[in-house]
Amino acid sequence: MAKDKTLVQSVLGLNCPNCRKGDLFTKKGVIVYSEMLEMPEECPNCNFHYEMEPGFWLGSLWTSYPIIVLIEVPFLFLALFADGAMIWVYFGAMILSFLVAWPLMLRLGRSIWIHVNVRKGSR
Repeated sequence: MAKDKTLVQSVLGLNCPNCRKGDLFTKKGVIVYSEMLEMPEECPNCNFHYEMEPGFWLGSLWTSYPIIVLIEVPFLFLALFADGAMIWVYFGAMILSFLVAWPLMLRLGRSIWIHVNVRKGSR
């Protein structure tokens, strides 16, 4: 018998908050660039409807913001205390890390948001 996923495993695995088995997104993985926010209307496993109300996913911006701050702040501090051309190197690294982390921020932000608002088996 398969052991149920924990809350953290479900959030990081981008799984349904209700059954913790179905996928939140049509394409698996945290770093996906094409169709990164494409989601089925409901969980393929338990038929839980993901968008509970119009504009529900706007709240996920609040959960994705700290993720990007954690990624970007070290580069900001490096640039603040750098001399000469190194400022531009750190600034470039900050831009590059943002572009790489963009899908991570958006997808993980949505996963955190729906898990905060839905308890397992709440249907």
